[in-house]
Amino acid sequence: MWAKRIKESFAIFTIGDGVIELLTPRQHSLLWEVGPEGSRKAARFFAEHPNYMRLLGVVQVGFGIWLALRQYRR
Repeated sequence: MWAKRIKESFAIFTIGDGVIELLTPRQHSLLWEVGPEGSRKAARFFAEHPNYMRLLGVVQVGFGIWLALRQYRR
């Protein structure tokens, strides 16, 4: 039962993060401009190309929904 709860919690987090990426892609990217140079470059890329970040958000929302619904299959 705990495994399903953890997976559903991850799905909820993923859906929420994807929605934030859809609504505020540039600001969300810049919030995560930390860490090694490669990570910062990726964050700047997505901030400069917000439609790519929105696409990533759509994928995340879809994945989160798929993952959550899998928890109810028998």
